[in-house]
Amino acid sequence: MNKRMSEDIWDVDFDITKSMMDRRIRICTLHFGWQHAVRVILERGTPFHKLKIAEVGCGTGTTSLTFCLLGTSVTLLDFNQCALKNARDIYKLYDCKAELVLADCMDTPVDELRGKFDFVVSSGLAEHFSGIDREACIRYHRLLLKDGGIAYIGVPNTLSLFYQWVRSFRKLTGTWELEIEIPFSPKELKFLAKKVGFNEAYIIGNAPLGKDLIDYSRGFGSAVKQLFPAYVQERLQTQRERKKIQSYILDDMRRYCQDMVDAISRGYFKRPRSLLVNTFSAGLILFAFN
Repeated sequence: MNKRMSEDIWDVDFDITKSMMDRRIRICTLHFGWQHAVRVILERGTPFHKLKIAEVGCGTGTTSLTFCLLGTSVTLLDFNQCALKNARDIYKLYDCKAELVLADCMDTPVDELRGKFDFVVSSGLAEHFSGIDREACIRYHRLLLKDGGIAYIGVPNTLSLFYQWVRSFRKLTGTWELEIEIPFSPKELKFLAKKVGFNEAYIIGNAPLGKDLIDYSRGFGSAVKQLFPAYVQERLQTQRERKKIQSYILDDMRRYCQDMVDAISRGYFKRPRSLLVNTFSAGLILFAFN
């Protein structure tokens, strides 16, 4: 039986500051997945300003925003109007524009979207479906792509001990809030890519295992914090944000993203080839080619 997340779980209006988004952009660009996406684009020789990118289940649209800052044309798709409104407000912080489309990845893309994009991305979307809907979600990405287009699909890894550790603790303590989050194995992800018709597909881990340990240790600490009364949580959060603001220096994020691209083009960041990372990293990135 197929299940999907309730739409209203994403009905969250939030105030997100530019400093918070700057930090998200930096985190995104330091992951192996983003760096390899840039590497693939550079190898193909298409200038960023000539690319058309779509982000499915966009949320904040952070991944696409990094490319929009490089001059790429961006379309954001989500089945939730509130998510699109939030993404629009975030892009305004950077004087960036994106086309906003209310669309459900369980449907067939409309003619205006089908086969129109060079690059289609999602981060944290496909795991929120079960049964054959998982296959439908992966297929949706392919249907948006031009011939020769690239899909970038990020999901949690069922083989990651760090992911399972925090997930199990949250479920045990009742702080797991998602109705459906079913992680993928590398094998399932590659199988579905082949089944929906991609010509080629491979998977890389999104971060070194050491970084996973640090990040998920923080996630464990966050889960423990949620066991405290609300007023204690609020005080701890205020102290944490104050420390972040004091230690963070704002930068020109257009220049920052371009500097990262230049570094990748010079070979300063290498493609992860470690079998351990590509098998057991908490986040998997499927690169699939139409």
